[in-house]
Amino acid sequence: MDRLSKEQREKNMKAVKNKNSQIEIVLGRSLWNKGLRYRKNNKTVFGKPDFTFKKHKVAVFCDGEFWHGKDWEIRKHDHKSNQDFWLPKIEKNIERDKKVTAELEKQGWTVLRFWGKDILNNLENCVIEIENIIGEKNMKFKEKISIEEVGGKKIRLRRIEPESNKESVFTHYLHNSQNETSKFYKKDALEYAKEVLEYKYPEEEITLQTAEEALQYGIFNTFEVPFLPIEKPKFKFIDLFAGIGGFRLALQNLGGKCIYTSEWDSEAKRTYKANFGETPFGDITKEETKKYIPDNFDILCAGFPCQAFSIAGKRGGFEDTRGTLFFDVAEIIKIVA
Repeated sequence: MDRLSKEQREKNMKAVKNKNSQIEIVLGRSLWNKGLRYRKNNKTVFGKPDFTFKKHKVAVFCDGEFWHGKDWEIRKHDHKSNQDFWLPKIEKNIERDKKVTAELEKQGWTVLRFWGKDILNNLENCVIEIENIIGEKNMKFKEKISIEEVGGKKIRLRRIEPESNKESVFTHYLHNSQNETSKFYKKDALEYAKEVLEYKYPEEEITLQTAEEALQYGIFNTFEVPFLPIEKPKFKFIDLFAGIGGFRLALQNLGGKCIYTSEWDSEAKRTYKANFGETPFGDITKEETKKYIPDNFDILCAGFPCQAFSIAGKRGGFEDTRGTLFFDVAEIIKIVA
């Protein structure tokens, strides 16, 4: 029998927090300190998860043991009073949790649910699990060999690094926002701008229109680099196998405007961005890199590896995989010719 009146019971239930509980605050603070930017109770995501990482489609729920029925079949008889009220209510919560999880997974989300005690007692494990999922979701990886010193000895390590064209699309759009080339980059640039704004303002509702307005107002245009593009170019060119930008610098000095650049080496890309304010696209042999090449250029620059045809490279020619990169250049010329 319920000892409280119906009115008092409703008052007590309304006083129970359904967001910003202790376990949410603890987990949220730890995620934020790790640099993981999330949205809280995003109304645009089904079920309003406690934390959403929208660009990775990862939803995280913090479930209290009592309200969400942990070990329900074993523990439900622990409720000694007012079973007619509590049993149906908690079972309804359990069914709702299943429905929300199923719907989100149907939409392509990865759903993580943590019990309150797991968050409080094993917080680091919960954070690591979220980090691992985010690190794997929607990412493509490339291998890179590096030399590291471990225990006084130099050893070769194989690292896995993420490869993404998002920053490349974004910086190429900014550099071409005042000309027709921008149309090749605009759609994906808006998506990236939206993600940046969502990270910076996690409590705000950011739309593509908001992102476009931000781009138009120039809040992202911070090109403090030594070699800016000329204002009135005589011709347009693309820069493949760009290295740190030798070809680009020469053609800019001749009056050219670079509208696309590609380079696979991460250190060269970093230097290129420091020189010109643009991040090169990645491996030109990949279709996801080629698809961004505009078709309105006048000159193609391609300093592809020459070792396959030199004495130093033992003249392997087209038998050397570096030599076959010539065919990628020929294919691009054929497509746009």
